[in-house]
Amino acid sequence: MSTEISDLKDDHKDIIKAIDNKNELENQVSEKQDQLKTLSSKISSSKEELSKLAGQVTAAAGVPKTLSAGKYTVGKDVKAGRYKATPIGDGSNFIVYDGDDPIVNTVLGSDGEASYTFECDEGNIIQTESAVKLTPVK
Repeated sequence: MSTEISDLKDDHKDIIKAIDNKNELENQVSEKQDQLKTLSSKISSSKEELSKLAGQVTAAAGVPKTLSAGKYTVGKDVKAGRYKATPIGDGSNFIVYDGDDPIVNTVLGSDGEASYTFECDEGNIIQTESAVKLTPVK
């Protein structure tokens, strides 16, 4: 009987080897799936980071404009758009008018806001009591 079993084993060596290979291949597939999940997570994180960086580049693409104290007409002295106003020096009052109505009325600088983001349209008037830097933003 033992000889018969031994003969059967010899006859089916290829099948036994294939079964062992199948188990090894299943383990390799499982490892590759784990690696794929890890890489997918890294790709997602990288895409988020790239998106953030692209937003920063877009915000920095415009050339800042420095305004000294005074009144400026949007569309003539300053292009219409969205800006971040940052005081140069100590800062002071910063107002944007739509006709006679102020749409922005804030204090920039050490006694107020470090910066202020606003939108202005053609015909608006920007009034600043001290120098300010306007940086285009999206």
